[in-house]
Amino acid sequence: MKKHDVETYTKLAEGAKFFLDESFKYIDETLISESASLIYSKILDKIEPNEKDIEIFNTTTFSDNTIELSQSEEGILLSEETQDAFIKAWQDANTLARKYVIKHQITHKINSIEILGHLNNLGFFIETLTNRHLLFLYQSRIIDDFCYSRISVAKIMERLIFIFKDEIISKKVHLNEITNLFSLRNKTVHYTPDNSILLKPSISELIQIWNQCKKIIERFEKIEKINEEKFSILINAYIDGFKNKWI
Repeated sequence: MKKHDVETYTKLAEGAKFFLDESFKYIDETLISESASLIYSKILDKIEPNEKDIEIFNTTTFSDNTIELSQSEEGILLSEETQDAFIKAWQDANTLARKYVIKHQITHKINSIEILGHLNNLGFFIETLTNRHLLFLYQSRIIDDFCYSRISVAKIMERLIFIFKDEIISKKVHLNEITNLFSLRNKTVHYTPDNSILLKPSISELIQIWNQCKKIIERFEKIEKINEEKFSILINAYIDGFKNKWI
């Protein structure tokens, strides 16, 4: 088995920091997109169809066939004037969403595509720190070669259950939200037709995941005592920043 020194811990920490930063960059972009969609819908409400639009509506046969609809000529159901108004509305909505912050209810379900980036990077963040913690346990001789060689290549939830098996039994540690995180991430990895529709986590769901991530990391840090900027503090700052800005 390859020997690992301080550089390995440093590289894993750098990776974890990168994934954490990226995950919260993406969640910020996600909420900007959510805001843009809300603004866009409000602007569209004010756009009235013109005579040409009404003529198109009255003379067009609408198909209920998904393939036919997807292959239909773009813009056939709107006049050029209305199409231009829709394009401008979307541009204005995005400009306003970046200029002004719109508060969201914690029950709000996220539908923007940027959520893929958040969930993937947050999953990578937890997985990287879990890998580093297992290496620490191995090099501290808390677990032996046999255990490490097998558990280090197991699925992420199996690794976490192994690490916290005693605390789980005593109910000092809960992994339900972490399980949910990786369930959501699996939907991004396997982005099937069904998963593309089902992947709509609520803001409250994400906050619960973040809070449990912080608790798990605090457990790692309590054992490792590595002299570095604490990831539990970093993620807590991101959580507070998100709450203050968006809800």
